Amino acid sequence: MPLSRWDPASALARIENDVAGAAQHAHSTTVQTTTDGDDLVITVDGIDPSNVDVQVSGGRLTVRGQGGSSSSDSRDEGGAHFQSFSSSSSSFARSFSLPEGVDADDVVTEPSGNGVKIRIKNAA
Repeated sequence: MPLSRWDPASALARIENDVAGAAQHAHSTTVQTTTDGDDLVITVDGIDPSNVDVQVSGGRLTVRGQGGSSSSDSRDEGGAHFQSFSSSSSSFARSFSLPEGVDADDVVTEPSGNGVKIRIKNAA
């Protein structure tokens, strides 16, 4: 087996690349509220629409969900084989007070881009 010299610059470049990749997969959730005529629209981005639970109870709207990602990398370098795996997951929960008289029948949820859009009829 040939002797190879450790190159700190190459090692640092690999570490920086791995950290940048992890940062790219970091999960963030944003919430935006707007009005559309008499409707209040809440848009939640950065959450998997298939893992969202919206509930109306006691004058409150609660949105819960999960998001996450995973990645893997495999490469050969200098006669060595490198593999890396990373995953991230996060949960999200946010509650909103609803105007008096709004009930579950007034709330409509639909997928929207990288999240969900929740329309509350006659709440604005």
